[in-house]
Amino acid sequence: MEAVLPLRHEVLRATRPFDSAKAKQDRDPATLHLAAFVDDSIVGVLTQFPDATSLAPGAVAERFRGMAVAPWWQGRGIGRQLMRAVRDLARARGADLLWANGRDTALPFYESLGFHVVGEGFVDNEMHLGHHVVLARIDERRL
Repeated sequence: MEAVLPLRHEVLRATRPFDSAKAKQDRDPATLHLAAFVDDSIVGVLTQFPDATSLAPGAVAERFRGMAVAPWWQGRGIGRQLMRAVRDLARARGADLLWANGRDTALPFYESLGFHVVGEGFVDNEMHLGHHVVLARIDERRL
């Protein structure tokens, strides 16, 4: 978990204290932390964990959060590779749905992977940025 925090903080919480990059699920035994490496450097991170959503009652769901790709590596497929890994891990754990609170600035990325934007947008309490829930069935082809 400690390995994902510096990049998560740099990309998602740079204006806030370092501890703001930590999430309550980080130390849960069911939580998985993923990192993409180029040589010995972490260039992308993502955290996933089991979490049902009322938007899909009865679905076995996994949630992801803290997705961050180093600015100089954005647009090179790192995020897409992380999302494929999340899909494969969620599928292996018996999930049929992935979801997240996606920043509005990232919605085109999630939609390109087959995620659907659901419901009304909201502003998060930490960074005060617009978000929407995004969700996708794991069996959808683009993800």
